[in-house]
Amino acid sequence: MNIRFSSYLLISSLLIWVSCSSKKPFLATAPTASYQNAVQRVKEVSTLNIPIEISLNDVEKKINEQLGTILFDDNSLDNNGGDNLMIKVTKRMPLVIEPKGGNLFNIKVPVNIWAKAGWKVEKFGLSVAKYEDTQFDLDLNFLTRLSIDPNWKVNTSTTPNGYKWISEPKVKIGFFELPITSIIEKIMDRELPNLVKTVDNEVGKINLKPQVETAWKSVQEPFLINEAYQAWLKVTPQDIMMTPLGNKGRNVRVGIGMTAVTETFMGNKPTGAVMANVPSLKIVDKMDEKFEVGMITEISYPQLRKIASDQTVGKTYEFQEGKYKIKVDSLNIYGHGDDIIVTTNMSGALNGKVYLKGKPYYDAASTSIKIKDLDYDLDTKNKLAKTADWMAHGKFLKLMEPYFSFSVASQLEEGKKMIQENLAGNKFNKNINLAGKLNELIPGAMYVTPSGIQAIITAKGKLEVQVAGF
Repeated sequence: MNIRFSSYLLISSLLIWVSCSSKKPFLATAPTASYQNAVQRVKEVSTLNIPIEISLNDVEKKINEQLGTILFDDNSLDNNGGDNLMIKVTKRMPLVIEPKGGNLFNIKVPVNIWAKAGWKVEKFGLSVAKYEDTQFDLDLNFLTRLSIDPNWKVNTSTTPNGYKWISEPKVKIGFFELPITSIIEKIMDRELPNLVKTVDNEVGKINLKPQVETAWKSVQEPFLINEAYQAWLKVTPQDIMMTPLGNKGRNVRVGIGMTAVTETFMGNKPTGAVMANVPSLKIVDKMDEKFEVGMITEISYPQLRKIASDQTVGKTYEFQEGKYKIKVDSLNIYGHGDDIIVTTNMSGALNGKVYLKGKPYYDAASTSIKIKDLDYDLDTKNKLAKTADWMAHGKFLKLMEPYFSFSVASQLEEGKKMIQENLAGNKFNKNINLAGKLNELIPGAMYVTPSGIQAIITAKGKLEVQVAGF
C-alpha cells in the first residue's frame, strides 16, 4: 500500500470521527408534565353601598294628606268658659320641610286663621251682643330630628319652634279694637302638640325594612360577569350597617353598607342557600367603599409558544467571541408543577433539546405575564457542565428571558369592561339595580394549568345597590 494513500485514509477517518463527535446529540431528560388544578373560585371581601334617598317631597305630600285642610275649628262663642271667640285654622299653603343640616329639619306650616270675636251682655233678661270677624296669616314652625331604629323604621322627634305672624289679628268694634293676639297665641300653644303628634305618626309609617330585605336577597343571586370564561359572581352578605342620616338637596340620605364575601366562580352557575334574614342595623361613623372581584385571565400554551417562537426561532447565538454558535430551531412550552418548562431544540455547536424552567408572574407596569428566575432544568444543567460548559453559564438565559413576556392588557381591559357592563346593567327587578365602577387592578396568584397560565387579578372599585320605591 502506498504510504501517501495510507496517510490520506487516516486523516480522512480522523476528520470524519471528529465531525461525527461534534454532531453527537445532546440528550437531557425532559421534566415530567404536571399541572395545578384550574382555578374554580376566587374569594374577596367587599362592602356594597346601598344609598337610599327618601324624597322630602314625598314625605311632605303624605303629611299634608294626613293633616287635611282644616287644622283646628272652634265654632262656638260660648265654649271655653264663654270666651266669645270662634276660630278656624286652615292651611293656606302645603306644609314645607326645609333641611337644616345633618338629620335636623324645619317644618313650616303656613296657616290662615279666621276668627270671630266681640262681646255679649245679659242683664235684666236682656241680651246685647256685638261681634266682628277677621282673617290673618301665620307660619307655624317645628324642628324635627330623623333617625332609624334597629328594625329599620324611620322615627322623628318633633318639637314646636315658634310661629311667625304674617299679619296680626285685629277686631274693631265701634271705636274699640280688641287685642286678641294673646288669645290666639294661647290657642296655638295648646294645639301645636297635636300637630307634632300627627307629623311623627305619619313619618313613622316609613319603614325601610321591606326594601332592604329585597336588596339583601337580590344581591345573593349569582350573575354572569364574563361569558367567555363562564365566570359568575356570587355575593354572600354578612353584616349591614348605616352611617348617620344626612340630607342631599331635597332628599334624606341614608348611607347603608353591606359587608359581603364576593366570589368569582368558573363554569356552571353556582347554587347555594339564600340568607333571608336581615341582621339588626348597626350605626357606624364611616363605611369603606370597597368592592373587589376576582378576574381570571389566561394565556394558552399555543399562544405562549407562538409569541416566544416569533422572537427566538431561527436566531443564532454566539458564545466565547464566536467560537461556538447555536441556532434555536423550534420551541415548546408546557407546565411542571408551578413552573413553566421551555423546550428549545438547537443545532450547531450543540445539537439536541435544552430544557429551561421559570416561574410565571404578573408585571403590573407592563400589564404582562412574564417568566422570572429562568434557569436550566437540573438534568440539563448537569449535562451541560460535562459536555458544553461554555453554555452552562447564564449568558443564554439572560438572552432568552426577555422573550418570555406575554401582554394581557387587552384581555384585562376587555374583562374589566365586561364586568363593569354587567355590574352596571344588572337589574334584579324594577326597584333593585346595580351600579358598579372598577378603577384599579391588583395582581394576585398565578396558576400553571393544563391549558395555560392563569392569572388572578383583583379588580377594585365601588358597587352600589340602588333601591327605588320608598
